[in-house]
Amino acid sequence: MPAPRDTATVVQAARLYHEDGLSQTEVARVLGLSRSNVSRILAQAKERGIVEITITDPDAPPVRDDALGEALAARFALTEAVVVTGGRGQALDSVARAAAALLRERAPSLRSIGVSWGQSVQSVVAHLEPVRLRPAPRVLPLVGGMSDLDQLDSGDSVLRVLAARLGARPEPLFAPAILESAAASSTLLRETSIRSVLAAAAEVELALVGIGSTGLHSSPRLLEAMALTAEERAIVHAQRPAGDVCGRFVDLDGTPLGPPTADRVLAVSFPQLARIPEVVAVAAGAEKAPGVLGVLRSGALDTIVLDVHLARAVLAGA
Repeated sequence: MPAPRDTATVVQAARLYHEDGLSQTEVARVLGLSRSNVSRILAQAKERGIVEITITDPDAPPVRDDALGEALAARFALTEAVVVTGGRGQALDSVARAAAALLRERAPSLRSIGVSWGQSVQSVVAHLEPVRLRPAPRVLPLVGGMSDLDQLDSGDSVLRVLAARLGARPEPLFAPAILESAAASSTLLRETSIRSVLAAAAEVELALVGIGSTGLHSSPRLLEAMALTAEERAIVHAQRPAGDVCGRFVDLDGTPLGPPTADRVLAVSFPQLARIPEVVAVAAGAEKAPGVLGVLRSGALDTIVLDVHLARAVLAGA
């Protein structure tokens, strides 16, 4: 048996082959070795644990961490907490597939479903397997529209796609989610068509929502769309927003923020969410921990679906 190579050579050969995509012949040329030597070095890299190969089946169901889920449920008095594993770059996909499976399981017994928007909710709806329900549930928006936040890659709205996959007809809200003034919001809420849809959305049996974390992803765009003055931005900053649901912000203690943000949103409120029988929230990525923690403390959620890294970060901050 040939003597093992020094670690530096093994690592260099492994990087050239596995990371840079060189063939064994090309690696041999770079290192001034024979191809057979390179083959043996790469075998040593596996034997010595320098190279580890992981095979991921994208069609396999997400693996649940029940211990973490139970810890989250107990800490925040949730009905259910689903925590799933996901490899690098796969956390959102794993969370979305788990939430889609949960929604499909719940759907046959529901008469009405409400949905918000955002990347996490988009992913859940994209993974939802079609099922034709009879009678079909009402499918309602929990919040007004906001360009790409409520559209799938196909360009169709989250609301329409969700309804189609449940064999239902969507009941749209023809109004923007975010307004530039409290006066504009008040004017639109006097419209019967808008007021009636939001009132019905507040009465759904299940709500599917995403969770934002201040400063990340779509959350900054919500504040930008409000066209806040410098004085108003200072007020919001003093309120210390941590997370958001349906365009509405909470601080780290779970207290909903007041004006100027609260009166520029067309959406169900936190008290209304709290009265819905089941609010299912989805989020992925440990960086969202402050936002998720604030929303959990609001008491508006009943069920949550997270990846393991985010779940651990939330528990560590609780």
